[in-house]
Amino acid sequence: MTGPMAPPRPPERTTVVVATRNRREELLAYLGHHEAPVIVVDNASTDGSPEAIEAAFPRVRVVRLPRNRGAQARTVGARLADTEFVAFADDDSWWSPGALRRGEELFAGHPRLGLLAASIAVGPDEVPDPINAVLADSPLGPASAGSGPRLLGFVACAAMVRRSAFLQVGGFDPVVRFPGEEERVALDLAASGWELAYAPELWVHHHPSSLREPNETRQRELLRSRLLTTVMRRPWAAVGHELRSAATAGSRGRHALASALPRIPAAVRRRRPVPASVEADLARLRPRATVTATPAPPPGGPGALHARLSVVMITYNRRTEALQSLERLASLPERPRVVVVDNGSTDGTATAIRERYTGDPQIVLVASPDNLGAVGRNLAMEQVTTEFVAFCDDDTWWEPGALDLAVAALSDHPLLGVVTGRILVEPGGRDDPINEELLHSPVDGPQWLPGPALGSFLAGASVMRTAAFREVGGFSPRLWLGGEEELMAADLATAGWELCHLPEMLVHHQASTIRDPHLRRRHGLRNTLWFIWLRRPVPAALRRTRDVLSTAPRDRTTVAGITDALGGAGWVLRERRVLPPGVERRFLALEDSQRRSKARQYVS
Repeated sequence: MTGPMAPPRPPERTTVVVATRNRREELLAYLGHHEAPVIVVDNASTDGSPEAIEAAFPRVRVVRLPRNRGAQARTVGARLADTEFVAFADDDSWWSPGALRRGEELFAGHPRLGLLAASIAVGPDEVPDPINAVLADSPLGPASAGSGPRLLGFVACAAMVRRSAFLQVGGFDPVVRFPGEEERVALDLAASGWELAYAPELWVHHHPSSLREPNETRQRELLRSRLLTTVMRRPWAAVGHELRSAATAGSRGRHALASALPRIPAAVRRRRPVPASVEADLARLRPRATVTATPAPPPGGPGALHARLSVVMITYNRRTEALQSLERLASLPERPRVVVVDNGSTDGTATAIRERYTGDPQIVLVASPDNLGAVGRNLAMEQVTTEFVAFCDDDTWWEPGALDLAVAALSDHPLLGVVTGRILVEPGGRDDPINEELLHSPVDGPQWLPGPALGSFLAGASVMRTAAFREVGGFSPRLWLGGEEELMAADLATAGWELCHLPEMLVHHQASTIRDPHLRRRHGLRNTLWFIWLRRPVPAALRRTRDVLSTAPRDRTTVAGITDALGGAGWVLRERRVLPPGVERRFLALEDSQRRSKARQYVS
């Protein structure tokens, strides 16, 4: 007698399509994680990838393309798939077990659902990618799929599509190629009546390849892709805006324009503006703050603004100080454009700035309805198109000539992300106690740095490379305000950017009397503890926690700061990502000076 027969395996409904080029080792490491049938489309690799895959994974279908077709390779794979759904993956990513089955259930229950965007976990520590929070905060309302919000964008390596919908809109095209290829597809899906939704319970694992192109190259290519997509799908006014933005974005913008130019005719031939309903959704995705600006004069003309640097200032209920600082910034010989974010002031700050500077192309006012704290700088950066950005607070201002020194240093050193100046306390121009620590920083940096290497920076006294700011996502909304720089500095160093002190670059600080020192100390203590547990290894985190708490006064403010920190323990542990050894050594070197520093004590 024969035993009972195994139940027949249900037919596959999803195919995983992987596009690759010259990443043999990543493919060999991660292809085995996929649960569904896999099609690998090879973009003319020269490292033996196709042969290695066929030898190691005989059930994987390998398609060899004679030339590198970029993201369009995924379209080739989708056309060859014979399943109802397609899940895209990169050669350094894979879908979590069970995720594809859950995606199939969501598609089956919602016939007009065209695309699902999954959550992304990065690296061996499974750190949630910051893009997850962006998708979760989409202002387009809930999707009919009931899983998460409706979207108008996605990340290709974490997207699952209804194959018929994807092919209906032509898939990824030969004009945009890669990266930034997703935007045009998202717009066309929405224009065709398909819904895009975020499904936070679906997860994709991403272990970024060490063979990725440099970040500056990627930023240029993303700008190029945005311009080409705008030509193909947006109104001509939007095209003009993108052209102006690229033209004023320094070398990155010039490279992007040069790269886009040969493809403009093909983009125009494919031009099909999206309907008004999709444009309306795009408008909802933009910052909802009110922006007051006057067009800048042409570069090089009379009264021309600085072509490579802007200044960002945040303010809240400090009308007098804000107006004084703006007056000083507007009179600088460097002529920077100043973007000032009013964080929902109730003292008439925004009105006063608007009345004084309406018609002045040097001052851009962004009036936020809410107090965003340090995240107001992120909002301001939406208006920044220059290569570099100088930050200041409403009670600080830059010395004439200081910004040109920063531009020179950043221009001469492409891997330098942040320069922090010497702070003079006003009135009187006395050295801030922190200057001594900056000048004698114990951090070990490369020999080429134009000043002492730093582990962190002071936002109100620093100039940053715009690309570096955007790469790490700006300031964390979690931290709000108070010591918010340390987390960003750690992430900048992790991304490969250097930080240094330029003692000849002067910034003045006349501390406002309109501040709550106890609240600032409470937030600073909370944010320091959060940073420690977000990024430091456990032994260092325990040691630093002990040091911080032992030097804090034993009072209600300290108790409140500790209570706030404990209240965030859940998200801190979920988003914990330990620093790589090289970056951890920087913070380890700072511990002794942090223990002894009078400028860093949590007192008020």
